[in-house]
Amino acid sequence: MPHRYMRSILNIFVDSPMDALEDHSKKVVETVDRLSEMLDQYLEGNCSRTEELRQIIDDLEHDADKMKQQFQMILPNSVVIQLDTNDLLDFLKSQDGIANIAQNAAHWMTLRPPEDIPQDVKDELCNLMKMSMKCIHGYENVMKDLEKVEATSYSKTEIQRLVEKIPAIEKQEYEVDMFEIKVLKTLFEHENEIGGAGVYHIVRLIDNIGDIADQTAHSVDILRKILIKKT
Repeated sequence: MPHRYMRSILNIFVDSPMDALEDHSKKVVETVDRLSEMLDQYLEGNCSRTEELRQIIDDLEHDADKMKQQFQMILPNSVVIQLDTNDLLDFLKSQDGIANIAQNAAHWMTLRPPEDIPQDVKDELCNLMKMSMKCIHGYENVMKDLEKVEATSYSKTEIQRLVEKIPAIEKQEYEVDMFEIKVLKTLFEHENEIGGAGVYHIVRLIDNIGDIADQTAHSVDILRKILIKKT
């Protein structure tokens, strides 16, 4: 069955590049949602479902890449753009980076079994993932509101309403950063029982999960700059 995105992004773009960006964002968010599910299955030791989800994440990230490529090809030749082309491409690259990080986390996760991960570290990894998911779902809501902004031809009121939602996402990203430190402290308390390779594996996994929030905050910062230029 052919991928729906190959046709849909062409149709969407005729009316609005912002709609195309939102469509891409849905694929990105779905990739992170699947990563959250994968982490739960991994920590529970469900190897078969973990591997299934890794493949699903690969497919979703690949779809997001294809959508990005379509956008990059169409944008320079579009005659309906009200926004700076370079700004939109920067935003697209940043947004796509969220899916790339999720894919990296999925692959890294499967390099070692979870049996030697202490339960308190597992619990904090799950909490870290939930915090990053809160950040990405806040981002999802912002992207949904782009339609309202464009429908009003970028009215200052709608832009301001949307821009005011961005600091909450940045605050969530800060909270993720602070919680990462807590998880690392807990992890190093178990250094002797886990061993150096085990600690390194979990440190990288912590970094990847935290990077999702970091990249999300970076993306909304670019979006804010794009919208402020219209005021």
